[in-house]
Amino acid sequence: MSLLFMSPSRQRSFAHGIAWNLAGAGIPLVFAFLAIPILLSGYGNARFGFLTIVWSLIGYFSIFDFGIGRALTKVVSDRIGAGSTGDIGDITATALRVMLLLGVLAAVIIELAAPKLVGLLKIDASLLREAVASLRILGVSIPFVILSAGLIGILEAHNQFQSINTIRLMMGLLNFAAPLVMLHWSNHLVPATISLAISRVVTTSLYFTRVGRLESISTSSRSFEKRHIRELLGFGGWITVSNLVSPLMAQLDKVVIGGVVALALLPFYSVPADLVNRFSFAPISMVGVFFPAFAATWASRNRAALPPMYASASKAMCAAMLPAALCLYAFASEGLGVWMGHDFSVRSAPLLRWLAVGLLVNSMARIPHAFLQAIGRPSVTAKLHMLELPIYGGGLWLLLTHFGILGAAIAWTGRMTLDFLLLVACANVAFPELAKKSLLLIFAVFAGISLMLGVGSVGPMWLKVLAASLISVTSLGYAFDTLTQIRRHD
Repeated sequence: MSLLFMSPSRQRSFAHGIAWNLAGAGIPLVFAFLAIPILLSGYGNARFGFLTIVWSLIGYFSIFDFGIGRALTKVVSDRIGAGSTGDIGDITATALRVMLLLGVLAAVIIELAAPKLVGLLKIDASLLREAVASLRILGVSIPFVILSAGLIGILEAHNQFQSINTIRLMMGLLNFAAPLVMLHWSNHLVPATISLAISRVVTTSLYFTRVGRLESISTSSRSFEKRHIRELLGFGGWITVSNLVSPLMAQLDKVVIGGVVALALLPFYSVPADLVNRFSFAPISMVGVFFPAFAATWASRNRAALPPMYASASKAMCAAMLPAALCLYAFASEGLGVWMGHDFSVRSAPLLRWLAVGLLVNSMARIPHAFLQAIGRPSVTAKLHMLELPIYGGGLWLLLTHFGILGAAIAWTGRMTLDFLLLVACANVAFPELAKKSLLLIFAVFAGISLMLGVGSVGPMWLKVLAASLISVTSLGYAFDTLTQIRRHD
């Protein structure tokens, strides 16, 4: 029997772990909302713009882990589920040494390419040397960023979500607080980037200390074993393919809008798109808990527990994300009007409604996506992304030509729907016992969309607010109850 099903206290890790994941990702977002105006004012448009690029690069260069972080979660979860933890120390030591090597390689590339990378930006000549120096300082922190991904993967496999998110919360706050503190001495980029690099070193050290305290690590040997590299890279390589293709699809809509329609119209799409994208931290936080649970249960051979777990995860995801999608859809016009003004709302509200539907569908697609990776089929999700890229590109071009920027929102939601259906179908093929639960998954999506359309069509504002409030409270309560009841599936 999977260790995840041995006691009620361990089962509470679903709700408890998700709560910590939400806090670790959500609280820094609130702090960012407050800090960004001060940072913009203090550093100025050009320097702050470069800081945003630095933040993006820190995240993007994590692809240099070649998916080993995710692979560690999978492999270690397998060992825990199968009750064979003797070589977890060796796996950890092997993975971290390989990741350190990859991180150093990435750092060297950044150090050498920094002048050319900065040269690609339209940056004032007076800031060139400052920007190059800052990028090189960023490069020094990349090995720590990549090591953090591996350390987090190990902790996730051990259900250490409180530890992960206590440190992640600190890191998220330092991401904005460190440059704020540096403003007391200078508004130049170099001190700000140094502070960001130091924060990465500190948080990586904290992750490393926490991993060292794990019983499966501290009580086993920690030697480098070449035989584990193939297992990790075999899984992680396909994760890397997905990690390369996904950002490309994520930015394709903005690039094509600028080329097909007009760059001046891009804000009418990018503002609602970025708003919807910010809600993705919630489903990501939930999947971060479900993934190791799926993997450990698959490895335990207690596979009869997987369909009910899959169904519970699906119901919890739908119930948790419906309130956000519903409110974005139902109050798109009013919300954008208050935030961005009436004229902006008139143009963007129809796009936000389409994107809100896509948010719900995309959130639900994360369940079969995580399941396929958890049972050792990362190649399936990677191949689906490669299949979807040309379809999405062609559809985006066609819909933009006929419907303008509204076509981009339709294309994005269409891609999410295609991705969802394909992932559900592939999960069924990989594990046929999911067939009945998958019908429930599809029904939940269409039921959620129907509720969104219904509330959005309500005329009187007071009635719309009442309906949305009742549905949201009921839905969130159901999500929490579902998460706490997963232990019944032993």
